[in-house]
Formats: sequence, structure tokens, C-alpha cells
Amino acid sequence: MKKGIFLFIASVAVISASAQFSLKAPNVKWDESYTFDKCNVFKIEAYAKNNELMRTIDVRTYYQSAGENFSVKYLNGGRGNEMETILDKKNVVGIQLLGGGGGATPTITAGGYKYPADADLKKLDLVPTNETKEILGHPCKKYTYTFKKIFGEVWLTDQVTLPNDLGMFRACKMAAKHNTLSVPGFVMEMTTEDSGGGKTLMKTISLENPEKYAVDLKYANVSTALNKINYFTY
Repeated sequence: MKKGIFLFIASVAVISASAQFSLKAPNVKWDESYTFDKCNVFKIEAYAKNNELMRTIDVRTYYQSAGENFSVKYLNGGRGNEMETILDKKNVVGIQLLGGGGGATPTITAGGYKYPADADLKKLDLVPTNETKEILGHPCKKYTYTFKKIFGEVWLTDQVTLPNDLGMFRACKMAAKHNTLSVPGFVMEMTTEDSGGGKTLMKTISLENPEKYAVDLKYANVSTALNKINYFTY
């Protein structure tokens, strides 16, 4: 899958991590530690054109039941293969930890972000179908879409009250390309397929799991970005 979701995720991480870093950028601050008490679990599966499973990535979004901050973590397995992004709403900063896992010390960068104006939001237009199914006990409706040479389907439910920032749509970096959807609802499952037959399946495994998780940055070596980036790029 030459141009799949994984290359897109990697490119977003590289762009964010390489944006003019300085050790003392003004107005970039963060908390010494971040704690979370809830977790949503997702999975990304990449298939070749012959429907052969090429790669699987487990993703977890940690968030606060009494707060707005959240963290998206990619559990790729092995030393140095993890990637994590913390969105700090109070300080308006995104913190990225790249190359962790297996005892490896990640490279940590922090930078401010900005919300695009409503007129600048990139919206993915969805076409409704008559198909429905249950996912994790929630009734969902199927929508289809076409974007340039990419096409696929989205399964939405109105029974989950969580924002899509805490869901599969954000966890799988789709919000970086399509900031929002033309139809309201929580994304439970999504597929993308290219003209060459490669396909990526992104699905929700579980939601609202009680789980204590913390990231301690008190003694961490954190570089900071001079320039703000789009909120959805983190």
C-alpha cells in the first residue's frame, strides 16, 4: 500500500516534529505531568490489493473524565517504535513523544497550536446509504465518500456522546486531512481504499474503559516550536 494511511501518519508526525524548534520558544508552556483516567482503544489494519493483511497498529486515546486534555498513543511494538501526542487545552499546546517504547528515550517536542476559522475547516462530504449495523452494541449507519483518488465508507452512530477528538477519526489522523465531517455523529469505523486496490480499515475496539495513565515531563528534555500549527495536525 504505497500511499496508505501509515505514510500519512508518519508524514504528519515528521512535519510536526520538524517545525523550527528552539529550547526557549516564548509562550510555549506545559504541565509537569499529565494524568488520565479513561481510555478508548482502536485498531488500524492495512491490506494489499490482494486483501493480504500487511500491517496492524494498535492505538489508544487516553482522556480525562473531568477535563479536556487527551493523549493519542500508537503502540507499534518494539523498541523505539511508539509515537504519542498530548493535546493540552489549558496551555494550548501539543506535545509529541517520538521513538519511545521498549525502554527507549523518546524525542519530545512541544508547540502551540491554533484552531482554524470555520470557513477554513476541511470537510469530508458523506453520502448516506440505507445500510445499518451494530458496532459494540451501538446502532450505526453507513456513509460513503470519494476524495480525489481515495474512496471508502464511514459508520456513524448518534448513541455515543464523546467528541470525535476522542474517537477513531482523530486517533487515526483522519482529522488532519479532513478536519470534520458533513454529517454529525461519532465515527465507529472507517475504510479508505485507493485506485490500486490497497485498503486501510480503522475500527473501534472498545470505549470508555477505566484506566489510569500518566506522562511525567518534570525532568524531560523538551524542545519547543516557534511557530504554531493547525490544531488538527497534532
